Amino acid sequence: MIRLVGDLLLLAQADAGCMDWSIPAINADAPAARRYELVFLHKDGMSRGSATPWLELRQGLPHHHVRNTADIGRLARLLTGRGLGVVLSGGGARGFAHIGVLQALRDAGITIDAIGGTSIGAIIAAGYALEWPIDELKERVRRSFVDTNPLNDYTLPLVSLVSGRKVTRLLKREFADLRIEDTPLPFFCVSSNLSTGQLALHRRGELWRWLRASVAIPGVLPPVVHQGEIFVDGATINNLPVDVMRDAGLGRVIGVDVGADRVFTTDTVDSDVPPLWRMLQWFRGRKHRVNILQILWRAGMINSAGNRAARHELSDLLLQPPLEEIDMLNWKAFERAIEVGYRHAMEKLSAWQRSAG
Repeated sequence: MIRLVGDLLLLAQADAGCMDWSIPAINADAPAARRYELVFLHKDGMSRGSATPWLELRQGLPHHHVRNTADIGRLARLLTGRGLGVVLSGGGARGFAHIGVLQALRDAGITIDAIGGTSIGAIIAAGYALEWPIDELKERVRRSFVDTNPLNDYTLPLVSLVSGRKVTRLLKREFADLRIEDTPLPFFCVSSNLSTGQLALHRRGELWRWLRASVAIPGVLPPVVHQGEIFVDGATINNLPVDVMRDAGLGRVIGVDVGADRVFTTDTVDSDVPPLWRMLQWFRGRKHRVNILQILWRAGMINSAGNRAARHELSDLLLQPPLEEIDMLNWKAFERAIEVGYRHAMEKLSAWQRSAG
């Protein structure tokens, strides 16, 4: 155990067996530790699954993985409030811009110490937290969202328009049996708990499962049911959870919001579903009409839109790539969205770094 400026670090060899322990007083006159944090020491790379039994004994404690000097540097920054957290919003296909933003941060020499997100932002943040190189992250996202349409396994719409089996299969393929607590970088994602009406914060558990919950757009994808409670897309309550990162007290926060105010519009005038003969004319016309996927997707984000300004103010740097011309369901806009995200971030980061001295 190490005491550091009022904090108590509980050190554990990651490859050793788990055991409970008591926390002795350093001395009778010393003030109580402000917080306790677990630090897992790894000898030869990450020991997958090693954190879980320890966290079962000490639930709710923040934890860190240390393999090398770079991890020690990150730990020091996080413990002293000098870290940098990045939060990625939801936004469907516009979320591909997050990849460009992450590439820009790396090219600008900015080190990310913690990362989290909602919906598509949660998936991309998870890949970054697993330390996938940007090229690998890009390729994995491409094959899951561009090479195949993840939302075309339509079903009888009793619970949702699509069965969700395809999205689940894609997430399991990319994240396998990894757990949130095993990501080298501190990571979180959020979903919306319909049973309690509250935001659900996920820092532990099966990675694929809670990512699946975080992208479960109400009416489009089936909810995730866990221990009798029902979870849907985190964007339903909070599409940019910078407040979660801020509350952790890790340091500065960069928020990346790809959910523009005017997500979709139309140039038609309708109040009812038109007759079949008019619907057939849609396919021969050039007018832009909304569809049920767009309506359900946007409707699921409306609740979080009201608090958007407040969350923006919690960001030390807010990035909003100009993505108004990219539809939230346009998976083929992959390269274009990445480029927009990269150019916007490089421009803003340059000014931010100059202002920071």
